[in-house]
Amino acid sequence: MWALVFLLFGACAATPITKIVGGNDATPHDWPWQISLQFQSSTGSYGHICGASLISPNYALTAAHCVSHDTTISKYRLLMGEHDFNTNGGTEQTVTISSILMHPQYSESSGGFPNDIAILRLSSSASLDAYVKVAALPTSTSTSFYNGRNCYITGWGRLSGGGNIPNILQQAQTTVISHSECRSALGLTGLLYLQEGPHVCVYTGSNGACNGDSGGPLVCNVNGVWELVGATSWGLQNCPVSSPTVYTRVSNYMTWIRQNTDVL
Repeated sequence: MWALVFLLFGACAATPITKIVGGNDATPHDWPWQISLQFQSSTGSYGHICGASLISPNYALTAAHCVSHDTTISKYRLLMGEHDFNTNGGTEQTVTISSILMHPQYSESSGGFPNDIAILRLSSSASLDAYVKVAALPTSTSTSFYNGRNCYITGWGRLSGGGNIPNILQQAQTTVISHSECRSALGLTGLLYLQEGPHVCVYTGSNGACNGDSGGPLVCNVNGVWELVGATSWGLQNCPVSSPTVYTRVSNYMTWIRQNTDVL
């Protein structure tokens, strides 16, 4: 059986994973809700570990596995309005966080990493402008609502399994596939671990998420609006584009999100 991996930067096989494989450089600031979740190393410097999505000026969503390894709030920060890590474009906003709330039923030891979602409260409100905007949240709770839609995944994850981390935000057009298609494509892994409520899958055969993309957004176009469908969760070891990438289905958690944020 294939090993599952989180799409977390630096994660190893048999753990949950979180660059876009087979993607291309994003047009600057096309995805203004995209956040770089950064962690402070022992040397005091910050580095990208995961993605996240801004859902209000005061809150962001990411994958629980991105913050479960160390819940020391002071070690994290959010970089918004970023495009190229090597260039200061004057559009960036850096904010620390005041709290981390992982879903109470998140389990890193359970197959498929169910409930892999976390809420980050910003220590000060983001200033919304042309470069930093809030993602539109799901308008439907149907597990089939996004099937076949025009969707994009974005992130600063590896370009291939074991490959390099890009400085420029990557994007890839993708398609949400049905639960049955995803289960079949994942084989025994899908049969054992895929869950229709908590999970949503994307697949094209030519791209997918990889280490460093965890927690970042999957968005789909619904009547001209890019809705936040998922947060990058897991895939197969070495990020093969021949298999789907699995995301935490945001619509499954809207009640929990509303109860714990200022989102209406």
